[in-house]
Amino acid sequence: MTLQPERTFTAVRAALPPPNVSAFDAELHTITHTAAVDLTALDDFLASWWRMAVRAAADPADWQLMHEEADQLTAGARTPGPLLAQELARRRNELEI
Repeated sequence: MTLQPERTFTAVRAALPPPNVSAFDAELHTITHTAAVDLTALDDFLASWWRMAVRAAADPADWQLMHEEADQLTAGARTPGPLLAQELARRRNELEI
């Protein structure tokens, strides 16, 4: 069982895979470098990145694969699959047969 990182900025950042750290830093900078820091945005930021850190730590290979597939889709090297609604409709049709 993988231990979950503490829900602190330092622990979450340390638990992220190296390619995700710069995005974490950039988003945190955007939120904190304003005249008045929006605490709700800061809470949402930490909760969101904590979930990503937990997910990445639970299965690092799957996390890496997900990023590789996203990069392929973005580059046009891979065609997207069906939309979720299309896949659910297909499965419903299979059950009716």
